[in-house]
Parts: sequence; structure tokens; C-alpha cells
Amino acid sequence: MTEHDVPLITVPLGRPVAVEALRYTAMYGLRPFPEALLILFDNGSYKIVSEGEDHFGSYVSATGPGEALRHIAFLSWPSADWDRNVASHTLTFEPETGAFIQTLRLPAQPVPHAQHGFAAAVEAPESVDLEASWDQVRVTYDAVFAGLLERATRH
Repeated sequence: MTEHDVPLITVPLGRPVAVEALRYTAMYGLRPFPEALLILFDNGSYKIVSEGEDHFGSYVSATGPGEALRHIAFLSWPSADWDRNVASHTLTFEPETGAFIQTLRLPAQPVPHAQHGFAAAVEAPESVDLEASWDQVRVTYDAVFAGLLERATRH
């Protein structure tokens, strides 16, 4: 079976309910992208875009829409970002400081990878441009990412 022979499905994304800018202070070595934009949709799907990734997946959050993020489990959908496979991420947020820790698990790798950094909510999630490239995202949310960099270098 070739890549062109496999069945495809269509998955609706839903409506954006939360957008978080992320600034990593410790990263997985094969994905050293210090900034990312995470978009959460109302049906449990997500999109993440950074300098070196742009993929979708599913998530389950321990808090509801409109509440401060606390603990979220993510499973990426197969994408070129992960060699046409999946990746599992678990993020735990500290709303008072904006800090987060992240555990990355990859198929057939028994040892998880630890990452951490700071997050900031982006206002008006419904207005996020879902088609924007990383360069466009970075310009649009420059002030948010600058604030995260400042916070990361203070700690």
C-alpha cells in the first residue's frame, strides 16, 4: 500500500476557544523551536504552529472553555512533523506564574522527554487566522512573544 492508497477522513476543527502563545525554556532536541502558537477548538481538536511545525491533533482538558488552563493531554494526528506518525504531549500549566511543564512521548520510545516554559493567553481566540504562516503569526503576536521572552529570561 502506498501513501496514495490509504483511506482519508475529514475531521471538522470546530471553533477556536483558546489560543496560547508558548515560550519554551527547555526543549526536545530534535524540535528546538522556542516559540509556538497553540490553538484549541471547541470540539477537542487543536492546531500548533511554530518555526518548524504546523500540525493538528486532539486534546482533552481538565478545565472547560473560558477557564484557566491547568492540565491538557494532546495526541497529534499523523503529520510530516512527526514522520507521518503521532506524538503525545501532556502540558500542566501554573496559571499564577504562566509556567508550564510538558512531557513528550513518541512511539516506541520508552523514555519521555521533558520540556518546560511559559505561556500567555491570546485575546479574542475567535479572530485567530488559521491559515497564517509562522512568519505571519510571529508578527501578529510579537508583543505577546516579547512578553514571554522577558518573563523567561527573568527566571
